[in-house]
Formats: sequence, C-alpha cells, structure tokens
Amino acid sequence: MINLMNYLLPSESPTRNNQFLQFLIKLGLLTLPALLFFSILRSNSVIQAKLSESFPIYHFSRLIMISAQKILLMIGYDATLAFNRAIYHYPVFSLQIQGGIQTFIGFSCLGLGVMWVFISLIISWPGKIKAKIIFIISGLLMIFTLNVIRMAYLTWLGKDGILFTNKTISFLGIHKYDHHDLFNFFIYIIIFILFILWIEVFSKKTVKNGSDSQI
Repeated sequence: MINLMNYLLPSESPTRNNQFLQFLIKLGLLTLPALLFFSILRSNSVIQAKLSESFPIYHFSRLIMISAQKILLMIGYDATLAFNRAIYHYPVFSLQIQGGIQTFIGFSCLGLGVMWVFISLIISWPGKIKAKIIFIISGLLMIFTLNVIRMAYLTWLGKDGILFTNKTISFLGIHKYDHHDLFNFFIYIIIFILFILWIEVFSKKTVKNGSDSQI
C-alpha cells in the first residue's frame, strides 16, 4: 500500500496526521489562488488580449507551436506557423498543414494550470530542495512534451480540411468529449503517477541521503 493512502486512512499517530494536514494546507495555499487567477483569466477577454502579447505568454505559446511544427515537418507534412490576429478574440499562434484547418493555441491550451498543480504537489510533500527542483523540472518537461504532441496531432487531424472542434471525440458511442478535457484527464493521471513516484521513491531517497535542506 502506498504511503499516500496510508495518510488518507485514519491513524492513531498524531505525527502522521499532522504531516498530512500540513501537506493539505500547503497544497491549498498554493493551488487556490492560482485556480482563482485562471478562472478570472478565462472569463476576461480584455486581460487575455493583453497577456497574449506579453513576453512570457507570447514566447511560451510560440515555443509549443514551433516544437509541434518541427514534429510535423519531420514526418513529412508542410506545416506553416503564424501569429494570427483574426482567428480568435485575441492574437494566437496558429499551425496549419497546407490545405488543412488552422489549429491555434489559447490560454486553456498552454497547460499552465496542470503544471502548477504538479509543482504544488511536489512542493507540498516533504523532501530535499535540490531533489524537488530536479523532479519538478523533469515533470514539467514531460507535460510540455505531451502538450506539443497534442498540438501536432490536432493539426494533423485537420490536414484534410475537416474541422476538428470541441465535443468531437466519442467514447463508446455514449458521449462526445472536448479534446481539452481528455488531455487534462490524461495529464492528471500522469501527474498522479509522478506524485506517487515522488512519495515512494525520490522523497525517500532524499531523506536517507540527508544532504540538502528539507522543505
């Protein structure tokens, strides 16, 4: 049984219960303000328009789409990248295979929310600072890579001019899902697996080594 489940179960150990309570408090303090910020951001087109051309958002979006473009070029598709001011209600980067539908990347496609959840989980659980930094960077690179593959795949799906929009993926013919929802669901599974690895493997190693300060 994993340690996380042990903490979730009732315990007679005050130390274990206090440690899990501290984890929940840290996680809440880190995630709740971020969730509030992202909620405000998604509902305010004026803020979105201003941030879309800000240095971090502009270049992070560009990096994702350039990477997706490289994947498509490597497998033989002539993909064109553009900073488009007409396709959406704020400027976005768009990727298009010749003759296909443009795929654009908005704020909800950047993966910033799931990245912050991952960072918050690792920071909130005990461990050495150096190990946390290395593990967080590795996990963020994995999430980034999966997002790049998603954008390349969506562009590939629209290569024949067929519009691939929200609610187009059917599961067992029962319901149609937004590709954002499916991606987030998959990423949260990955994040959960990474968190368990941190608890069961990497945080234990750092405690045994005891070389860096612990947070």
